[in-house]
Amino acid sequence: MLSIPDDLLMESYKKAVALNLCPQFIKLLEKEIRRRSIHSSKRGTESPYIENESPSIH
Repeated sequence: MLSIPDDLLMESYKKAVALNLCPQFIKLLEKEIRRRSIHSSKRGTESPYIENESPSIH
């Protein structure tokens, strides 16, 4: 996933969650967001952007 910019990754994540796409796909996006240590500029904090991760896959 190194070839897509951070903003496109975040947009993809938001849309995937909103559209309730495949949980494995959402987890993959979450993993990449954490790997890149993307932070929310809107919140003005140093915590990771993902506040509520998708439910665990059992």
